[in-house]
Amino acid sequence: MKKIVAVSVLVIVLVFLSGCLSTPVVRESAQGALHSHFEYSVGWSPAQGCYERVTGYVYNAGNTSFDAVQLNLNLVTSDTGTIRDSQSIFIGPVGAGETRTYETRLDGECTREYRVDFSFGK
Repeated sequence: MKKIVAVSVLVIVLVFLSGCLSTPVVRESAQGALHSHFEYSVGWSPAQGCYERVTGYVYNAGNTSFDAVQLNLNLVTSDTGTIRDSQSIFIGPVGAGETRTYETRLDGECTREYRVDFSFGK
């Protein structure tokens, strides 16, 4: 009987947490010769709870180098438009035709829907 209760509780917890997991959303952004391709998806861990995992790359499609590329990512609550979390990622120099990858996490809540807004820093 104890095993049935334990398995039932485990199944209920896994079903509840499965709402935190989603398919990745892919986005593109460009500012002049700099282009960014990134995707984000909801993840969950016991230590952090629900978060948005953002992975992507920056590509320099131009003929000149950029000395200091910075990315700004905002986790925006879909229904209210408020910013829940934000990250600035310093990529550094990106030469002509060069690609740099990045990854970060944005802290969210399991009961909310979010989108990730992106911009290049100045």
